Amino acid sequence: MDKKTKITLIIIGILSVLAGIGFYFEKQESINALFAIFIGFALIGTVFFIKKEK
Repeated sequence: MDKKTKITLIIIGILSVLAGIGFYFEKQESINALFAIFIGFALIGTVFFIKKEK
């Protein structure tokens, strides 16, 4: 995974987490907020746990 892809995934992950937190505090459906937070952390985790390809 190249550097540009990693940065893009991190940015999308952070935006997803922030949107989930925003939905949670607006008292909308909490399952949607938790799903957005989970997806955000999954994207960020993908960047750090995938090993470099040779």
